[in-house]
Amino acid sequence: MQPHQLSLSDEYTLHVYEQVAAVGKLVWDSIHPQAPFYQRFDFLQLIEQLPSDMQFRYVLLYRKEELLGAVYVQSLVFHYHNLVQYHTESGGLFKNMMTRFFDGKTTALLNVGNVFFTGDTGIIAQDQDAVLEFLPDILRRVRDTFARAKPAAFLIASVSQQDRQRCRRYCQRSFHDFVTEPDMYMSVKPEWQQMDDYMQSLSSKYKVRSRKIFKVSEALVVKNLSIQDIETEEPQLEQLYTNVVNHVAFNMATLHVSFFKKVKALYGDKCMLYGYYLHGELVSFACLFQVEPGYLHVHYIGLNYEYNKSLKLYNRMLLDFVEVAIQRRVHTIHFGRTATEIKTTIGATPKPLQAFLQMNNRLLNASLPYFLKRIKPQEYIVRHPFKESAND
Repeated sequence: MQPHQLSLSDEYTLHVYEQVAAVGKLVWDSIHPQAPFYQRFDFLQLIEQLPSDMQFRYVLLYRKEELLGAVYVQSLVFHYHNLVQYHTESGGLFKNMMTRFFDGKTTALLNVGNVFFTGDTGIIAQDQDAVLEFLPDILRRVRDTFARAKPAAFLIASVSQQDRQRCRRYCQRSFHDFVTEPDMYMSVKPEWQQMDDYMQSLSSKYKVRSRKIFKVSEALVVKNLSIQDIETEEPQLEQLYTNVVNHVAFNMATLHVSFFKKVKALYGDKCMLYGYYLHGELVSFACLFQVEPGYLHVHYIGLNYEYNKSLKLYNRMLLDFVEVAIQRRVHTIHFGRTATEIKTTIGATPKPLQAFLQMNNRLLNASLPYFLKRIKPQEYIVRHPFKESAND
């Protein structure tokens, strides 16, 4: 299929493709050879081919004949009740009004990046600044390539603190900014040769806490699932993942359970799906990636919340992620969003993120600031578990 060729100006043009395969693996992966695995051809094609109602666009930005970079976007059905659930107030007149107004309403949203991977900017370029300034114009032009269900809203998410000022100009283009949950990272110290070294680096309070977590969860059996195991456990994996999706305040889309088998087949030992069993029953799981050297990405978990409190399931999983990182000699763990405070108790630190939203309906867009200033992620306290910074 031929790309849509669109002009931004006399100097800049866009080539817009509906499938990443139409761009080609060689071309896509050559745009920025050091791009993380979740921005590369194989992962994006896998996401694209999962069962869903989403539509995809892959945009190449040219200045004359020079390829400056790529942007990928996803069109999905956005449920407005997400905004209500993300509201900071537990009740009150305003929230009740929001609930009634948004009840059952949806819109077609054009999102920059991959909604299934936290922190993905959706931009692939040697120089991201050369692409950032064009995002509002790119979204407007890409919207015209949809023959049906044209997006009625644009979302530029995962804007880091360092890019925030460069993106403030979006507000002059009728976008409205708001704070989202931070992305969570942890540095793995080179002197941690084994888990006990990590434990010894903790202050007394957190060392005792960690030992208690291991004690109350000692009945758990942890298994690195094979493709065959994943196929066998697929119904339970789906249920556990759905539990987590239903538990979070803000969820853009739900990942199809076939993802886990496909991604394991694609990456082999570089993708680990750890299952946690209690008396033979799968009660939680976590999907980890170490595709590029030095980074362990922790994404996609499932939990049985009936056991979460009594067995400290999630706490145990977080500590196990640290052990996996130590064993694999990585220097950084990427934990993604959600559960911010509990992740800081094992040493993760938040990376603040912002997002920019625009509605094509002028009246709705003009009212957005009134809603967005009341929609903030849950407050949290950053804990300091290590001896040198222990002050809790």
